[in-house]
Amino acid sequence: MIKRPTFHWLMLLALPLTPGLAQGAGPGDLIDGRIDSITEQIERRAEALVERKITERTHERIVNADELPEQLQRQLSDLLPVRTRNGDTAFYEARQSDGSRAVARQWLTTATESELDLLRRPGITILEQQKLEGLGLRVVRFRVRPDMDSRAALQELLPELSERLDRNHIYSPQSRSSRTAPANEVPAVSMLCTDSVRIGMVDTVISNEHPAFSQADIVQKPFLTVQNQTGELTAPRAHGTAVASVLVGASTPQTQPRLPGATLFNASVFYEGSEATSGATLAHLLDGLNWLAKQNTSVINISLTGPDNQILAAAIKRLQQRGPLLVAAVGNEGPAAPPLYPAAYEGVIGVTAVDNARALYRWANRGEHVSFAALGVDVPVAHPNGGLVQDSGTSLAAPVVTALLACSLPRLSKAQAIQVLINKAEDLGDEGRDPSFGHGFLDDQSERFRNQPEG
Repeated sequence: MIKRPTFHWLMLLALPLTPGLAQGAGPGDLIDGRIDSITEQIERRAEALVERKITERTHERIVNADELPEQLQRQLSDLLPVRTRNGDTAFYEARQSDGSRAVARQWLTTATESELDLLRRPGITILEQQKLEGLGLRVVRFRVRPDMDSRAALQELLPELSERLDRNHIYSPQSRSSRTAPANEVPAVSMLCTDSVRIGMVDTVISNEHPAFSQADIVQKPFLTVQNQTGELTAPRAHGTAVASVLVGASTPQTQPRLPGATLFNASVFYEGSEATSGATLAHLLDGLNWLAKQNTSVINISLTGPDNQILAAAIKRLQQRGPLLVAAVGNEGPAAPPLYPAAYEGVIGVTAVDNARALYRWANRGEHVSFAALGVDVPVAHPNGGLVQDSGTSLAAPVVTALLACSLPRLSKAQAIQVLINKAEDLGDEGRDPSFGHGFLDDQSERFRNQPEG
């Protein structure tokens, strides 16, 4: 994010490019709307200068360090432009002090219609107002001046909204580098149940033209538009294709999908970023969850993680009240990492990954929020370019648990379905539930999961 001293330096550069704005504009001569207009123009000039410098670095053109203040030099490395398919800059990713990522200077709140007047003041620009009927939330997205871009500043300025606002955080998929699967690798995947279950997932686009999905029933909807921009963000495909193949994909003629009778609803929320990264803004994630809330699904798979966020927490709570069980990857940040969300929210079923020897995935997060472990290391999955690759991560373990629950829920309550998994889990690590494996390992290839679930 751009802090105040840097922004002031950029404003000085931008002002000469805007004739007439620096003079003849005393307090009595300008109404609030005019002031906001001037501020908006100056901010756009400043952001253009930042983007120019970032673009120069991206193309490895050397910028003399003396040209810019030291503070701006440090901040440029923490700002990355995210562009639409047309090449226009949609927004900037800004790395926060806690290591999380967020859309620079963007915040969200669940303000009511009557509370909107609190946001109508100099330094705050309302970008979008949206009623998410599926979640029962009204969300307002707004941008702030650089000197207001902190929780402390906004809590002082907007005390009435302080418990209901947060950054437009960016969330990440949870699988790591892939490699081509050996030619003799046959995925040990077979049918769990033939019920006509309805399951959801929020992820990247699924390449449903892949042969693995030739008989799959997949309904997907993208949520990648950006207000005031022509064209959508570029949509990656690898992660969602891999996760979907664990749920409904038949990878070879010799194997069957876990859920051949399922209808899979996929909300595509991830954009392709810089340097081979991808992310999902909280705003787009909320859009996707809102759509899934209307699809009458029994389970929703969420193979992404990020920081705790008050708006996301409210959305997850509302979604749970609507009925579906939520299964989420616990994350791949390592054993010393803090809890990641939404897996760490109360009531969400957090899933970690193990390999074929029942050894815990070395990058898996630990914590009291881990509910179960499932196979998630060197898993053969479908790739958008065709064929199979081997991927690893808690992202690939979560859909195994999602599939198991989906098979139980037509006959059991949510509490009963979870208890069945607890009863059938293979205890690993410390006796009983522990922060590494949760209740234990769920081997969905075991014969004990081939029978009708018992109550």
